[in-house]
Amino acid sequence: MKTIITIPCHWEEKTLNEVIKQNLLSSDIFIAEIYGTLAKSPTGHGRFSDSVPNITPKYALNFRKKVASFGLKFSYLLNAPFSFKENDNKKEVENYIKWVIDDLKPDALTVASHELMCFIRKNYPKISMNISTVAGVENLNQFKKFEDVLPKRLIVHHDVNRNFKDLKRIIKEAKSHNIEVELMTTESCLRRCPNRITHYKHLAHSNPDNPFHTTCNIKKLMYPREILKSNFIRPEDLCIYEKMGINIFKITGRSKKSNWLPEVTGAYIKRQYDGNLVRLLGIDPSLTAEEWIYINNKALNGFLESFPQTNIEEDENIYCEKWIQKLYRNGDFVVKDGSKYKQDENGNLYCYLLGKKVSLLMSSKN
Repeated sequence: MKTIITIPCHWEEKTLNEVIKQNLLSSDIFIAEIYGTLAKSPTGHGRFSDSVPNITPKYALNFRKKVASFGLKFSYLLNAPFSFKENDNKKEVENYIKWVIDDLKPDALTVASHELMCFIRKNYPKISMNISTVAGVENLNQFKKFEDVLPKRLIVHHDVNRNFKDLKRIIKEAKSHNIEVELMTTESCLRRCPNRITHYKHLAHSNPDNPFHTTCNIKKLMYPREILKSNFIRPEDLCIYEKMGINIFKITGRSKKSNWLPEVTGAYIKRQYDGNLVRLLGIDPSLTAEEWIYINNKALNGFLESFPQTNIEEDENIYCEKWIQKLYRNGDFVVKDGSKYKQDENGNLYCYLLGKKVSLLMSSKN
């Protein structure tokens, strides 16, 4: 079975043309699907509305036709926490969903709310639905709660990338129901993020989410083992998951600049990348992280193969701490804003001298 890649929609024909050319680079992995949504939505979605392109419904309809002409599938996002009980505009939501399904005609809907999925399944029984990663499915019991709406696909919680036992159980259950499993490759949120649920609820009301990004980024820069703990999948490591039965991988980054996408898709199709790992990741674009944070992607060869499979945080801390210290010693991890690192009293690498960029982050937090 061929491996497929799903990509974020930046609503740009030029970018789409460049990205599709990447399919000529390989015979066993290719871009097959694009996912996106209007910036303004009565159901909300998984990004702050001002951080993604604001296009008109008419433009979306024309672009949808272009996507179809390339032979790509299109998944429309309704991927925010949602409840009709907490929404005063039920009719607006119903009309919006009707427009999406009847006019835009996506190949599938990606939905976070079980309540909304039940409504859609009742009123549009033939539409394919995907369980969004925002739904936060981490284990088998959580997965089973969505089986009544007959989903086509599950995009798991980002932590599941490294929760290998749970992932294997989910794959087995999904296979028994003919449900696909999709993993995110370029996601780099904190592992076990304590603010994840609050963050997505905040976004559901189209609120700016800079404070959440700031909190996350400060922790990663102060103790950089947290960068390695985050749940990214390098191009070289796709094969680890393919052997487990996964053949759908998602590149995240709807709020990134569109010229970022061809380079990233090329790396995953070629299954290798010789540059800065940070360039591949869907980190908050306002941070321009790849310009001043450097991690040699090739220096992480072998990292995931030996990643602890216990799902115990302390085991992961010890493992990632050894790796980040080795990278720092060898010049394979550098923060180029003048920040300096050393070991604290517990032997952990931490930022003891704040550079310009890190100082700005700290001041914005305060």
